[in-house]
Amino acid sequence: MLPKISDYDVRRVIYEQYNNTDIRFSNDEILQHLSETDKYRSMDLDVLDMEETLLEMERTGALRPIAQNFNTRYYRLWAPLQSMTCSSCGAVSHYSENEDGKRCLHCKASFKE
Repeated sequence: MLPKISDYDVRRVIYEQYNNTDIRFSNDEILQHLSETDKYRSMDLDVLDMEETLLEMERTGALRPIAQNFNTRYYRLWAPLQSMTCSSCGAVSHYSENEDGKRCLHCKASFKE
């Protein structure tokens, strides 16, 4: 089953709303921003719909978990996200400078360091 929330959209919200290492944010706050967009407004979303994306961002070195209360997890960024344009498809993705394994979120091509 495909995830309801795309990796790109989660990273875009973090980039646009929380792209500062001093800002604390939660998965609930990300979900609220997503729920306000046309793409997700009519969907019945839950924080678990983006859990894999957030766990992957922790694993690759973008997110730092700082607290948890049941299903609500709080994060800070290790480093600000940057826009990166794919040389293969031209799409923009958002990655931290210290993340490992950067790939285009649209065509999956590797970004050259």
